[in-house]
Amino acid sequence: MEDSASEFEMPSDDEAMSGQQSDGDGDNEMIIEPPEARKMPYVIMTRDEIGDRQRRCIKHASDLLDVSQADAFVLLRENTWDLARLQEAWFNHEDKTRQRCGLGSASSSASAPSAATGGHASGVQQSCPICMTQRDALFSLDCGHGFCSECWSGYLHSQVDDGKAAVQARCPQHKCGRTVPVSFFEKYCDQVRWQKYQEWYLFSFVDDNPSVKWCTNPGGCKNAIELQGVDPPEIRCSCAFVWCWPCGEEAHRPADCKTVHQWNIKNSAESENISWIRANTKKCPKCHKPIEKNQGCNHMVCSKAGGCGFEFCWQCLGDWSTHGTSTGGYYQCNIYDKQAKEGKHHEEEKTRMQAKHALDRYIFFFERFMEHDRAMKLTVKEEAELEKQVPQLHDDYNFDVTELHFLYEALRQVRCCRRGLKWSYVYGYYLEESKDSGSEKNLFEYLQRNLEEKNDLLHEMLEKELQIFLKREKDSGEESLPKEVVQKQFMEFRSKVTNFTNVTQKFLTQILQDLGSEEKLTQTRTTLSSGSHS
Repeated sequence: MEDSASEFEMPSDDEAMSGQQSDGDGDNEMIIEPPEARKMPYVIMTRDEIGDRQRRCIKHASDLLDVSQADAFVLLRENTWDLARLQEAWFNHEDKTRQRCGLGSASSSASAPSAATGGHASGVQQSCPICMTQRDALFSLDCGHGFCSECWSGYLHSQVDDGKAAVQARCPQHKCGRTVPVSFFEKYCDQVRWQKYQEWYLFSFVDDNPSVKWCTNPGGCKNAIELQGVDPPEIRCSCAFVWCWPCGEEAHRPADCKTVHQWNIKNSAESENISWIRANTKKCPKCHKPIEKNQGCNHMVCSKAGGCGFEFCWQCLGDWSTHGTSTGGYYQCNIYDKQAKEGKHHEEEKTRMQAKHALDRYIFFFERFMEHDRAMKLTVKEEAELEKQVPQLHDDYNFDVTELHFLYEALRQVRCCRRGLKWSYVYGYYLEESKDSGSEKNLFEYLQRNLEEKNDLLHEMLEKELQIFLKREKDSGEESLPKEVVQKQFMEFRSKVTNFTNVTQKFLTQILQDLGSEEKLTQTRTTLSSGSHS
C-alpha cells in the first residue's frame, strides 16, 4: 500500500506555494488568465450581429454564383449555410442543384421576373384552383401555377403560423417543389405574420447551420455562437453561462457527454425510487404490496387502504398468529433465525442489501454534486456583492481599481473549480462501476482531493479575510491603523490570493486534461513520482 500511495505523491503545499511566490525570472511566473479572456475558436453574436453575418453570407453567395439574394438565401439554407459545399455542388451541376433547392432553371428565372416581383396577372378571368372562384388575376411563381391573392395570403399565413418551416414553403400546387421567395411573404402576409416570418428567416442562419448554435443558458439568452475552428470542449457566452458545444448541457468536464446523459436520466427517472423501495421495503406475503417498516417491532400490518390487512412478521414474513413469546416476542424471531441458518432468506437479503448499498453510494455522490452546484451558484451572488465592495475599498484605502481586479479573477476561478468538482463526482460515480479502473480511480481521487482543498481555502479567503478590510473602517471599537499599514497588509493578502488562484488553476487544468486519457495518466503518474523523489 505504501508503494502504491507514493506513486501519486506531489510536492507539499509549502513547496507549491513557494514556487508561485519566487521572485526569479519573469519567464517562470504564472500569469493568471481568466477563462473568459482566453481566445477561443468561436464568436459570440447578438441578434443584430446574427443578421449582419447572415446578410454578408447571402451577398457573398449572390455575387459568387450570380443569382439574386432571394435565391442565394434558398441555396445557402438548403446547403446548411456551407458556402464551400454549395459552390462545389453548383459548379458541378447547376441545374440539378437548382432543382434540389426548389428553384427554377436559369432561363426560366430570367424570363419570369414576376417570381421576384410578386407574380403576374393574366388579364383574363380564370378560376383559382384553391377557392374555385373566377378571378381577374392569378399570381404565380415561375412554375406557372397561378392562385388568387386571397388564397396566397391564406396559404402563406398558415405556413407562418405553423412555425419556422415557413422559410421552406413550396408552391401550393400538389407535387410542385418550387420554393416560395421572400417577396411573396412580404406582399401577401399581414404585418404581424411578416414580422414573424422575418424572425424565422433570421433564425434559419442558426437553426439550419451546424456551425452556429443558440446559447443554452436555461435562464434565457438570445446570443448565438458561431464555431470557427475545431470543436471546443466548452463555450463561455457573454451571459456568463458555460456550456458544452457537442451536447448543449452545462460544461461538465471531466465527465463526458454520454456520462452526463446517463446521470441526468438517473436523476430524473424512477430508477432511484425503485432502488429505494428494494432497499427499504418488503412485499406483503399475501398481496405482495411493498411495505416500509416505520416502527421498531416485527409485528407488521398491511394497510387496508391499498393493501389487504394481513398481519405478518417483518423478519420471516410468516403469519403473525404463529408468533408469540416462544418465537422471540415482538423484537426477535426464532423462526427467521432458523430459516436464515438453512439459507432460505439468503437471496432475498442479498438483493436487498445490494440495493441498499447502491442507493447509499448514489446518495453519497449526488449530495456532493449538489453541494458544489450550490456553491457555484453562490459565487454569482458574491460577484454581484463584489461589484459594491470594490468601490468601497477604492474609497477607504485609495486602491486603484486595476489593483482590485484580482478579486474578480479569484472568484471566477473558484466558480470554474466548483463546476469542475461538481461534475468530477459524476465522473467518479461511473468510474467506480467500470472494470480495470484501479489506477485511474486512485489518481482521480488524489487530484480531486487536492483541487477541493485548495479551492475551499481560496473561497474562504474571499468570504472571510476580505471582510476584515471591509469592516475595519466601520469598527469604531478597534483602534484604526495607518492607511499605509493597511495597504501593506492588503498587498500581502493580494499576493496570497493570487498565488492560491494560480495553484487552483493548475490543479483544475490537471484534473480536466488528465482524466479519461490513459496516455496522460501515465505521464502524470511518472511526473508526480519523479517530483516526489526530487
